[in-house]
Amino acid sequence: MMKKIAIIGSSAPSCIFAHYLKSKKFDVTIFESSNNIGGAWALDGMGSKYSNIISPLSKSEKKIFYKAVNFLKTYKVKFKKNFYKSLYSKRIVNSESCNLKGLYDLTKKKIKIKKMTAVKSIVEKDNSVLINNKFVFNYIFFPTYIKLKKIKIKYYKRNIKDISIPYLKMNKALHVRLFVKDLYKKNYKFKNLTLGPLDRFQIMDINKSISQINGRVLLNWKKREKKAIIKKILESINFKKLIAIKFFVYRSCIRDAKQIKILKERIKKTKRVKYLETFTLLEFIRINIFENKPLMSSK
Repeated sequence: MMKKIAIIGSSAPSCIFAHYLKSKKFDVTIFESSNNIGGAWALDGMGSKYSNIISPLSKSEKKIFYKAVNFLKTYKVKFKKNFYKSLYSKRIVNSESCNLKGLYDLTKKKIKIKKMTAVKSIVEKDNSVLINNKFVFNYIFFPTYIKLKKIKIKYYKRNIKDISIPYLKMNKALHVRLFVKDLYKKNYKFKNLTLGPLDRFQIMDINKSISQINGRVLLNWKKREKKAIIKKILESINFKKLIAIKFFVYRSCIRDAKQIKILKERIKKTKRVKYLETFTLLEFIRINIFENKPLMSSK
């Protein structure tokens, strides 16, 4: 019988990893607290809601970048060098934009997804691990930014106290997406690493005349009226016509480097809960796919 594996959250890395595990003959289920998939890489009918930046940030990521792009293409991820500039992880980069719709369509078709099912508890026993004291699996993968305060371990011969999982807070970020006609791509200097009130953004061409701008609103701006935010953004770019604009709110669990280190160390105390590195998409692929140690037997 194939071993059953659960992945918490349906982010792009989780979807890719689900397909990877299925190719290794595991029975995979994704748990998603909302009614949509994608997380910070989510889409709607108009395309990316937040961003779809992929750019190497370290030497190790640069080494595997094109190999990773080819790997992602096997899971229906499409790439187009239609970028202008992107602010990514506090630096200006020439990034490739990727269309994840094919990946998500494939995931909905091939992978079991339990939507509207938040993971509120994990209990590990001798031969199984339970989600919400209801769903039984052989192993669970715990991504970097999943919100969960503790993992309970209950073995037959010994009981271990709850493993606490630290995080700073739940963050509610405000994002905005614009479509404009005839964007004049002047030589933006981005001295403060911002585009008006945006501190993370991507500018890409949809076609010869239409450009898309995705960005995250600065902390000291996100509580202001949306009219004021829009006005400031439009003052920061030159274009002929505004076609559409929409705001999105993204809730995320915030962990810093120290807390991620603690998370990794504490999960090592378990036998059936595995840490899934999802700090960046490229780092996820490098660690969990390209450099992965042999997985547990599927049978």
